[in-house]
Amino acid sequence: MAELIELDVDESWDLAGEQGLCRIGWSSGSGPVILPVNHVIHDRTLWIRTSAYSSLVKEVDDTPVAVLVDSIDPETHVGWSVQLRGVAHVHFHTDTVPEDVQRLRTWPDGPRPLWIELAGAEVTGRRLD
Repeated sequence: MAELIELDVDESWDLAGEQGLCRIGWSSGSGPVILPVNHVIHDRTLWIRTSAYSSLVKEVDDTPVAVLVDSIDPETHVGWSVQLRGVAHVHFHTDTVPEDVQRLRTWPDGPRPLWIELAGAEVTGRRLD
């Protein structure tokens, strides 16, 4: 049987930075929403690139969100998960986004000129070994 271990903040940030895909959730006017998105971690800040007309841009600017980044092996039942919670902020201009972050490429095609930033997030993580 696997043991559930709490991760410290440093390890949680490191693991979240190793993955390029996460799920972001928020409360919308019609109920909870969860979407898979590409992300990058830079200076303990999570960044997401998105299109100008996405639900992210319309609904999460300056509102609370939760993000889950994880890696689980379904055969061995070993893995980890990191949750980040905080207030998202939309950046409409590239000059307010760090250069390293601007290299993030999303899996879907099409223009993604806007950025969602989750800075100062509460971070918790767990490992199943």
